[in-house]
Amino acid sequence: MLWAFMAQKWKRWAVALAGRRPSPDRESFVKLLEGDSDRDVAEFVWTIFAEEYSHKGVDLTPHPDDDYLKDMPIDPENQNDWFGDFCEAFLLSYDDFPDWPDGAATTIRNFARWLSDGRRALARDAA
Repeated sequence: MLWAFMAQKWKRWAVALAGRRPSPDRESFVKLLEGDSDRDVAEFVWTIFAEEYSHKGVDLTPHPDDDYLKDMPIDPENQNDWFGDFCEAFLLSYDDFPDWPDGAATTIRNFARWLSDGRRALARDAA
């Protein structure tokens, strides 16, 4: 019963979000993140959010300016999973990664920027 309620809630949010902005394809999404994120990080971020959005039953794709905690009912704990997957995929130290910036909005753009900046910082520290 709870699952059906949550599925309806997610679908309502997805329909509302789809009505407020365009749904870019993968290449457009990556281009929208140019200057904010490295290309491979943007592609990684597309993959995780496209999967999150595919469960909504609406023709909707992620947009860099979506706030994944406010615009969609995505579990905040998923950010830890995505981060862990990122560190594993790019062979980075989870423990040495810079903290999420205080007060930063939880937009997809900020998440991609944080991942790219953090990876660069770890590379600088290792050099």
